Amino acid sequence: MNNLSVKEFGANLNKLVVYRNLLKDPVFTILKKLIDEVCLTNGNKDEIINLYYELNYNLISCSEKSGLNGNLLKAYIIDSIIKSKNFFTKACEKYGANLEISLYSAALNDMEILYNLTKLDIKSTLDLDDSLTQNYIPTLTKPSINMFEIKKNNILNSTSPRDMLENIVEYYFEIGSGEMCDNIAFMWKDGLVGVKDYDYVEFSDIVGYKYQKETLIKNTEAFISGHSANNVLLIGARGTGKSSSVKALATEYYEKGLRLIEITKNQLLCFPEILTELKSRGKYFIVFIDDLSFEEGEIEYKQMKSFLDGGIEKIPSNVLVYATSNRRHLIKETWSDRNQVGEEEIHSSDTVNEKLSLSDRFGIKLTYISPNQNEYFKIVEELAKKHNLNIPVETLRSEAVKWAASQNGRSGRTAKQFINSLSE
Repeated sequence: MNNLSVKEFGANLNKLVVYRNLLKDPVFTILKKLIDEVCLTNGNKDEIINLYYELNYNLISCSEKSGLNGNLLKAYIIDSIIKSKNFFTKACEKYGANLEISLYSAALNDMEILYNLTKLDIKSTLDLDDSLTQNYIPTLTKPSINMFEIKKNNILNSTSPRDMLENIVEYYFEIGSGEMCDNIAFMWKDGLVGVKDYDYVEFSDIVGYKYQKETLIKNTEAFISGHSANNVLLIGARGTGKSSSVKALATEYYEKGLRLIEITKNQLLCFPEILTELKSRGKYFIVFIDDLSFEEGEIEYKQMKSFLDGGIEKIPSNVLVYATSNRRHLIKETWSDRNQVGEEEIHSSDTVNEKLSLSDRFGIKLTYISPNQNEYFKIVEELAKKHNLNIPVETLRSEAVKWAASQNGRSGRTAKQFINSLSE
């Protein structure tokens, strides 16, 4: 199809149904005003020029923020489609191409409009320079070369409205829409918020703890395969790799639909709201709570017990909870809990059992103990190899011991900090 002029396009944008929310988008709003002004018999030339360069400003601004490149109008339209979140995108996340014909036809109607919009030839109609946004390369944010970009390029290179729709459906199904369209990790701030600079930890970065890693992998693979899996509690000293092991799961399995959502202890009250959002999405989610513990007097643990048990409404099959803690039973215990003499509570052992019962809600408990000296040396030596440090082993070990003694003792984190100090 040849490029369409602004006048030929006319009022087609008003016919959007599935993607009607795009009409409220700032760039689409400016573009529609520009199209409407051009289509007027006596369109204001000064207003047309003003709208055209305002459009260019917004496109370049979005490019520098989001890493759009090439033909910015086309790239922006595709990016907006990908980031949309509506009944159609959610259906695609869950069912892929297995959609009812009614919904597919409604989406195809919109795709014909949006596909033609990517072919819009403003220059031929307005006789204005479009070189600023034709082959644009952003400076502040470079497009990443990964699974997301490959799938986006498939959409950009679509040869027809139907082809573009099929590529978009595939994108939603394999990656996600809305907040999930270009992120694998999220935080919760009254909704999912993507973590742009995610720490892509790999299991090879965690030396040792073979049993713990294998157990995590086995449980997580069962989960993303649709089989029964357990919530997991990772217990141990600080710096031993508990959090890194959970992050490594997202790095390893995001291409298979696994997503990581980190929440804080204070956000446990939002758990029902979080579950309502996640169960409607077509991905597998690990809700990650790092450094979880409860002090004397805090009662949020009772609510968490209820959540993990499912309460009246069970936890969705696409959600698991993985938590790390320095406390084996998560809740601070005191000797008075165990001392039954002089207590006002008749059955004081019930207090103990109540506090211990939270950790029992995690079907798998993994312990990460601090490494002994030989294990510490192995971690240091492996990290030194990764950083291409050519240091004699005896010297490396001697300095590693001194570093551990002056810092926080032996741990994977201490070893990493030691190697970082040598790499500076």
